[in-house]
Amino acid sequence: MPGKKPSAKDLKLFDAQLRLMLGVLSGDIDSLQADALGDGERAEMQGDEGEGYSVELSLELLQHDENTQQEILDAIDRINKGTYGKCVDCDIWLLKDRLRAVPHARRCIGCQRQAEEDAR
Repeated sequence: MPGKKPSAKDLKLFDAQLRLMLGVLSGDIDSLQADALGDGERAEMQGDEGEGYSVELSLELLQHDENTQQEILDAIDRINKGTYGKCVDCDIWLLKDRLRAVPHARRCIGCQRQAEEDAR
C-alpha cells in the first residue's frame, strides 16, 4: 500500500529530525575516532589482544556510523530536490510511519527487503 507525498510541514519536521540525527551522529563519530585511536595506541604499547578487539569494534561501529551519516545527508539532499519519501527503486511514496521510524529510508519496505536479499 503506497503512502502519499509528504506535505511541506512534514518535510520541515523530517528535515529537522534528520539534522538532529546528523548532529548526534557526528558527535558519536568524533568520539569513536578518539576511542579507536586511543585504544590503538594502548594496544601497541601493551600488546594486548583484548585492546586490539576493542579497536576493531570501534572501527566497525565507526564505519556503520559513517554509512548512516551519508544516508542522512542523502535524505536531506532528497528533501531539497523534492524526491524525499519516494522509493528509489519502485517510485512509490513511502508510508509516513516508515519515514518516522527511519527518516533516512530510501526504499519502501518491500524493496528494502529485496535489496537485503540481493546483498546476501
